[in-house]
Amino acid sequence: MANSINDIVTVDIDLANPAIDSASFDNLLIVGPLPFNPAARNIPQVAVYSDLTEITEAGYVAVGDYSDPVGAAARIAFSQSPKPSRIYVASQLKASPLITGFDLKIITSDNAMTDALPIGSVSPETPGLLWVQIAYSHPAVANINITIEKDGAIVYGASLPADESENAYTQVCINPSSITTAESMNIPAGEEAGVYTVTLTAGISNRNTVITGTVTFDGNAYTEGEKIITSTPEYQTAVEALQEASNTTGWYVACAAGVPQSDYVNIAEWTEAQIKQFSYTYMQKTDPVGSVYFRSHGWCGLIKDDDTPDIVPSANAYLHVAAVAKCLSYPTGSETWAFKQLASVYPSELSSTLKKAITEGNSNYFAQYAGRNITMNGKTRGGEWIDIIRGRDWLQNDMQLRILNLLLMNPKIPYTNSGIALVETQMMASLKAAQERGIVATDEFDENNKLVPGFITSVPNSQSLTPTQKASRVLTDCKFAARLAGAIHAIQVKGSLTYGFN
Repeated sequence: MANSINDIVTVDIDLANPAIDSASFDNLLIVGPLPFNPAARNIPQVAVYSDLTEITEAGYVAVGDYSDPVGAAARIAFSQSPKPSRIYVASQLKASPLITGFDLKIITSDNAMTDALPIGSVSPETPGLLWVQIAYSHPAVANINITIEKDGAIVYGASLPADESENAYTQVCINPSSITTAESMNIPAGEEAGVYTVTLTAGISNRNTVITGTVTFDGNAYTEGEKIITSTPEYQTAVEALQEASNTTGWYVACAAGVPQSDYVNIAEWTEAQIKQFSYTYMQKTDPVGSVYFRSHGWCGLIKDDDTPDIVPSANAYLHVAAVAKCLSYPTGSETWAFKQLASVYPSELSSTLKKAITEGNSNYFAQYAGRNITMNGKTRGGEWIDIIRGRDWLQNDMQLRILNLLLMNPKIPYTNSGIALVETQMMASLKAAQERGIVATDEFDENNKLVPGFITSVPNSQSLTPTQKASRVLTDCKFAARLAGAIHAIQVKGSLTYGFN
C-alpha cells in the first residue's frame, strides 16, 4: 500500500459563503398603468428592461401622440448619456375582484341560513321568504352595503359586516316590508308580487365593486334575473403596485409615469418608510407634495410661469425620469443632482421669482445657463440634498453587510475586547469605503495644522459591561461620527484690480 501524506498532514478546506449584497442604489423603477392596447397587457407585475426595444416588444408605445406613459418615460430614461444599463417597471395590474359571487336564494323560516334552496324553489309552508347570499373573497373588504328597491323605492337597506378571511360569505334575510325575525318575515303567496332590484356595493382602498341583480316574485315563487358587475377603478393604485415591486431587489428610485398627481402624496408616504426614493414632475407653480418628506423630490416641468399642462411639451412630464436616470449613472457618493445636462426634455424659461420660490421651497427645475441646459437645486421635499440621502442609505447597507459577514465567516466572535475590536474594524472599513466614494470627508488639517479626522468610532470595553449584557450576546453602544463630504453648488469670489502691490 502506497504511503500517503495524509498519514503526516491532513488539510480540510471549508468554503465559507459570505452574504451577498442584493441592495442597489443605481437603478430606477417606473410605476404606471398598463399599455393602452388591451392586447398588450399580458405582462409581469414587475419587469426589467435593458433597452427601449424590449419595452416596445412588451407592448408599450414609446413614441408619438398615443404613446403609453410608461413607454414614454422609458424612452426618456434610455435617452440619457450614459443610458441606464437597466430599468425596472412596476405595472398597475388589474385589481383582483372584491366579490367573487352574488347569489339570490330562497329558504324556509325553519331552515338554517346556510341551507338555502335553489333559486325558484318554494317551501309549501313559507312560500315567500327571500334570502340574499353574498360571497366575497378579498383581505380586509370594507364598506359592504346592500339595498333592495321595488318600483324605485328602497324597501331595505343595510351595511354588512366586513370579514377579513378568505372565501367568506354573508347571508342577509330580506323582507320588503319589515325586518324582524325569520318566523315573521314570510310573504304570503299572492302578496307583494313584483320585481325587486338588489344592489350590493363592496369597497376597499379607493376601489368599489358594484353588483346589481333583479329577482321577480309572482306570488308563488322567486325567479332571479340578470346580474351586472362593475368595478371602479379597474387597476391597482400606484402604491399597491410599488408594494408588490418592493419584493423585487435591484431598484432604488421610483418614478411616476401616468400616475394621477393626487396619488403623489400617498406614494411619498409609502416611500418614507422604505430604503427608497420617489421622484415626480409637476406642472404648476407649487409642488403638490408637502415639505415633510425626505425621500421624495419634485421637479417643475413648466416652460413658462403661466403655462398650463396642455401646452407644455409632453416629454417634460418625464423630466424627473431624465434627472434620475442621469444621476443614478454616477456611483453613489460621486454625484450631486445639480448641474446635470439632460437629453430629450426641454429647459424652462421661468421668471427669477418663480425659480427662487422653487429653490427655497426645496423643489427642483431644469433651465439654461451659459448655453447649457442643466438641473438646478437637487433637494428632497424635506430640504436635504438628494445625494446625501442616497449616500446615507449606501453606508447603512454597506456597514450592515460587512458586520453580518464578520459573523458569518467566523465560527465565533468572542465577547471580549479582541472580538469587539473586530466589529470596530468592520465599521472603520465601511467608513473608509465611504470616504473613497465621496460620501464621508477625508482627514484634513485646520488652520492651526491640527488634524481633523473624517470620522471617529467608539466601541465599549468588555470589562465595563455587566454579566447580564454579555449573557444576552447583544453588543450595544458601537458608535461612529463622520463628516459629510458634501458638494459645492455656488461660489463667491471677491477681488480687486490695482496698478501694483507696493
